[in-house]
Amino acid sequence: MKKTVLSIALALAAFQASAHDHSTHDHSGHDATAADTKTYHEVQSINDVLTVENARAKATIPGVKVSAGYMKITNDTDEPIRLVEANSSIAKHTEFHRMFMRDSQMAMRKVDALEIPANGSIELKPKDYHLMFMGVKEALKPGQEIKVTLVADNGEKFDVQLTVMPMTKY
Repeated sequence: MKKTVLSIALALAAFQASAHDHSTHDHSGHDATAADTKTYHEVQSINDVLTVENARAKATIPGVKVSAGYMKITNDTDEPIRLVEANSSIAKHTEFHRMFMRDSQMAMRKVDALEIPANGSIELKPKDYHLMFMGVKEALKPGQEIKVTLVADNGEKFDVQLTVMPMTKY
């Protein structure tokens, strides 16, 4: 059972949420869902020093209680910011994870902290660092907005809004 849950979590983390620039083409001919019209690629100014772009999460598959979240976090200070915790009311556990190749197979591991370099950024994206939502309490549906609180090692908290995107396989 544990191996099956891990396999599903890996598969979810490997699929990219529908992400493309809507400004370059017309969607009037598409069978668009509500989430396709959302501008999840908006920039969120969290405070004077942090900016978040492209904050999004994957919709859940019926019966599956895991999902993943992605975003780009930019630090505009001369000091690195170390994130040590993530929380969300939508899941029992929210953790930072990283995917990597091991013996020609994709693997995933929890990481204790993410460091956003001074005057730099870190991107949480498919097949790399990401947020892992485990024990999702209710199905995540496209277009839904969820809040995630990121906690720095100095105790400072940052709230980020993520838009739930439909699952797409590529």
